[in-house]
Amino acid sequence: MRRSIAAVAAVVTLPATLVACGGSDGAGDKAGLAPPTKGTGSSSTAQPAGEQSSGATADSTPAPAGKLGDTLKLVGMPGSLNGTGTIEADFTLQKFENHAKSAIGVLEPAAGKRLVAAEFTILETGTGTYQGTGYAEAMVYDANGQGYQGKPGTPTVGESLGGLQLIVKPGQRVSGWIVFEVPEDVKITSVTYLMEKVGPDPERTGRWTLD
Repeated sequence: MRRSIAAVAAVVTLPATLVACGGSDGAGDKAGLAPPTKGTGSSSTAQPAGEQSSGATADSTPAPAGKLGDTLKLVGMPGSLNGTGTIEADFTLQKFENHAKSAIGVLEPAAGKRLVAAEFTILETGTGTYQGTGYAEAMVYDANGQGYQGKPGTPTVGESLGGLQLIVKPGQRVSGWIVFEVPEDVKITSVTYLMEKVGPDPERTGRWTLD
């Protein structure tokens, strides 16, 4: 009798054990193959993208800007075109003459044009010597955004900036006028200067507004 009861108990226990083992294996497979949550993946991917965007904005250098009378620090080309040493200087737009006259008659403006002039003071703060034309690096802009480059010449209000060649040694300060020829009826709204000019370079161009 005892053997019959034991046998029945063994038969009942065996399927239960098999079911329990099967359930454990299934749960184990699911746990082992479970992928990472999408939330974690999205977060880790989105964060670097956000940091990259922020970093790109932070790394961009805004162009130096001011108004008449302000001093702006300008720098030369990386690896300077003027030899050894760093080329950088403090530029101050001292005055602006809206109706200038040439000290030399042959440099009077053409018909329908007028002369304007800007006076700059330059202090070389780098370790190298800055050399330029004294006029071609400067431009004036009208209210429509049209630009007009500086030209050789001396206005009646003062000496030209550097003559035909501008040379400023470390620690040296120079002042002078740059002349521009513009249409008679335009309104000049800003003046710009770019050291060691080799084409457009907005980030190194100083801009002074006149309004």
